Amino acid sequence: MKKFLKNHGLWILFAAAVISVLLAGMSVLSVNSSPLTDAVNTMVTPLQNAFTAIAERFNDMQNYYKDTTDLQAENAELRKKIAEMQEDVRQAEAALEENERLRELHNFRAQRRDLSDMEPCTVTEHMVTNWTSSLTLNKGTSMGVEVGDCVLDETGALVGIVSEAGLNWSTVLTVVDTDTSLGAMIFRTKELCVAKGDFSLMGDRRLRLDYLPADSQLLAGDLVVTSGLGEFYPSDLVIGSVEEIQVDDSGAASYAILKPEVDFDSLTEVFVLKSFVIVT
Repeated sequence: MKKFLKNHGLWILFAAAVISVLLAGMSVLSVNSSPLTDAVNTMVTPLQNAFTAIAERFNDMQNYYKDTTDLQAENAELRKKIAEMQEDVRQAEAALEENERLRELHNFRAQRRDLSDMEPCTVTEHMVTNWTSSLTLNKGTSMGVEVGDCVLDETGALVGIVSEAGLNWSTVLTVVDTDTSLGAMIFRTKELCVAKGDFSLMGDRRLRLDYLPADSQLLAGDLVVTSGLGEFYPSDLVIGSVEEIQVDDSGAASYAILKPEVDFDSLTEVFVLKSFVIVT
């Protein structure tokens, strides 16, 4: 034994020293991370941070998209409700206008019982050219509409005269058409005259009041109605009002520009007077 220690003692001490160093190193490594682990962590940590930031950004984008989609759906629903409300308002306004027209027609009929035989018609076409001003209606001879019948609005104002009549349609020349000529009377003074269409005035929706008495007391604003003379048309239908008084080219006679009572462009419904009673 002594011989063995003598011969190998140095190596044993060296081995013990090496083992002691290894044990000490392992002890240190058990407390601190290895250089390799530290290097890996140094590279991975920024990637982990970047991934976390991207994930948070993606989550924010998802939330934003969801909020935006919800807002768009809500806005679409609100627009739909607004459109429905607007349609309800339009229908209500149309109903009010229709009620007003019927009320005015009822009042007119109550006042003019001699004009009770009237056929309601819908205006299907407005035609205005350099040569004519006319309306097309959806009623004709099958409903008793005849050429020469007067056409009125709901207030009883004169729209025009039926010039053609088919089975289920008719054409009306308005009072401003150049082929229209009516016996007229100035309501205030009872002076007789003639209201007729004029080529130079038709485009402005005006007509001419001719054959005024030499001593006419006509004034701007005077109401002009049908005279009823000849019994072709009933009397006291409102044609329009005097807009201005002028002197013809010869300077010997005066005439007036007449503004119709009816707004032709807005007409949607009219009434054809199929018969009337002559009041004496």
